[in-house]
Amino acid sequence: MAGKFAFLKEEFLIDEKWGGIDLDASMRHLQAGIGSGGSTISEAAFAALGATSVILTPVIAEQCDAIRVEFETEEGLWTATLELAAQQVAFLNKSTGEVEELPVRPEAGERAAGCFSLARMGIPAMETPRGNVTIDTVLVLVYLQQHHAGRDTFGSVSVADMNLTLEVCFGVLSEETARLKAQARAARSRATRDATAVRKAVEQRQKYGLPTSFDLDMEHERYAKAVDEHAAELLRLAQEIEQRQGVLTGRDAEAARGLQAVSSAATAADRAHQALASMYERRGLARQRLAAAEEAARPRTHCPECAQSLEARSGEGPLCPLCPVCRQPDPGLPARQAQRAQELARAGEAALAADAELRDAQRIAHKAVDARRKTEQDAQRLAGRAAAYRAQEITPREAARARARVAESDARARLEAVKARRQELAQIAELEKNAAASSLRADDAEKAWTAAEGDAQEHRQQTAKQLSQIFADIAIPMAPGKIRNAVIDPKTLAPKINNRSLKQLARSAGLVSIAHTAYHLMALEAARSMPLVLLPRCQWLDAPLDGLGGGPEGERLANAVLTVCAEIAGADAQLILTTPQALPARPQGLRATKHDSTKPLIPHARPESDER
Repeated sequence: MAGKFAFLKEEFLIDEKWGGIDLDASMRHLQAGIGSGGSTISEAAFAALGATSVILTPVIAEQCDAIRVEFETEEGLWTATLELAAQQVAFLNKSTGEVEELPVRPEAGERAAGCFSLARMGIPAMETPRGNVTIDTVLVLVYLQQHHAGRDTFGSVSVADMNLTLEVCFGVLSEETARLKAQARAARSRATRDATAVRKAVEQRQKYGLPTSFDLDMEHERYAKAVDEHAAELLRLAQEIEQRQGVLTGRDAEAARGLQAVSSAATAADRAHQALASMYERRGLARQRLAAAEEAARPRTHCPECAQSLEARSGEGPLCPLCPVCRQPDPGLPARQAQRAQELARAGEAALAADAELRDAQRIAHKAVDARRKTEQDAQRLAGRAAAYRAQEITPREAARARARVAESDARARLEAVKARRQELAQIAELEKNAAASSLRADDAEKAWTAAEGDAQEHRQQTAKQLSQIFADIAIPMAPGKIRNAVIDPKTLAPKINNRSLKQLARSAGLVSIAHTAYHLMALEAARSMPLVLLPRCQWLDAPLDGLGGGPEGERLANAVLTVCAEIAGADAQLILTTPQALPARPQGLRATKHDSTKPLIPHARPESDER
């Protein structure tokens, strides 16, 4: 039987100020707006204990820095403070001063805050191959969430985890028996995997024709010899290629020098042609000067004005009667003519010299062009010589080396395959040995589980009968006339109403809500009356009256549900109800608090206008 567990207070840290509500009562009722119970108060309380499946509303996540709950156990008074930013929970035992700080989502090897809370409730946290018992799976049994009050019995946790949690919490399996059962299943699974590995290894070996060790040794020798031969061939070809590569390098160097000579000859030819241009220009200028000198040296025969012949009128004599230009005699004319003759002679010599230089430059340019052509022919010959040497001496050997390398790789691959098949023989023997050992361990584990199970099936049936009796005594009075029988399925420990599961009752929202409420009250009563049940004597029901309908019928059902709740609650247990509406009746011992705009659930929460 689990120990005592009861909520006493819940507080929130907003702007460095703590404030909250009092939860200390055997039957507590909180009335507020829709969703206020489950979304704001109840889920925050379980989040402070380390639960990870609850979702905090924005008013909590955005405004609060920390959440603190105070609860009472057999060990004394405790406080659990959740720092939202760090996701750390600090547990403080007010009686002894013990402090424990644990993460909500631990890293590998760390202890979680939820495990510590489960220990305070008297429930072992378990991790087995068959499933886990965590704060979130136990939470489904002590907290009726409003959004889970549908067809699903156990919310959103995994089926394997929930099945193990039900068996452990309702005392069907002890902690040791649950571990033995999980170990038996894991051992049988390992034995099956080992047997499958042996079968697959044998099937793989059959594809090779089931070779013997002698066959594999012969293949190993043959492929090892082939690898050595191909490696020797590769070494020989590499040496031959290296020797011929030196010759080819020299010929490539000669070809490169030939190309460099072509470049130099082309440069010289370009320079010679560039020099021809200046020679042509100098010859043209010399010819122009020669023509001008010839024109100046030519004697005047006619007057430039009157066009009359001047041959008989030069020197002393009568004046020209018609033209004022030659009216005077010209005694300096012979000297000027002699000077012009000298200039003509010099111009003629300069023209001849320019022609001679031009011819010389043309011969030089022709020689440069011929030299360039010759160097180009030599360079082509050297390049062709190097290419021919590569094609004749190196390329065939490189191709042979590539073929030898492929052959060596193929031989090595076959050799590795032979080695792998040789290893398979040893592996098969090892796998058979492991399979035999796994099968033996599985048999031993199953024997241990069978021995431990012993009366487990009978105990499961007896536990289901006791839970069915409690469930029927709670559920039938909640809806007299509608519920004819109510039982707990011994296989799944799930409730059935009128021989129908909750999934089959989904069309009747009232019956589904009553079934959920009755199941949680059954868990509370079982924790109080059945010694092997490991559940705290505390239940938090969020909106348990939703779906019952309105009018006289809805009020009748609500009164019946509240009457049963009041009968179940007592001094040794705690029952917390959160509803959006006022209760139609006020059972004896009920402590109710109505929350509205003048008295909010979180008294010091900031208005939404302050957050903008």
